[in-house]
Amino acid sequence: MAKTGPKGSKKSSKRSSGASTSRQKKTKKVKDPNAPKRAKSAYMFWLLENRSRIAKPGMSVIDVSKAAGVEWGKVKDKSKYEKMASQDKQRYEAEKKKYKK
Repeated sequence: MAKTGPKGSKKSSKRSSGASTSRQKKTKKVKDPNAPKRAKSAYMFWLLENRSRIAKPGMSVIDVSKAAGVEWGKVKDKSKYEKMASQDKQRYEAEKKKYKK
């Protein structure tokens, strides 16, 4: 659809001009299989222990995640899981240093 400017000249919008403006797809960076695995968060350690209790037959992954998030918010003593996450972070940092050398 052509638009007219203040002096009567026609302007064409980019979308209706018919010119193909193809965007280049970003190529996915190939992940090194020898790279160390990322550290897990306290929530992930908690979820590994509690997922089987939370998930019911027929629940979608999204529903399980929502229910787990609500329960994680109600957990009073997270220190056990935070300690596990801290240890895993130290493991990851050590492996990352070794990997970069």
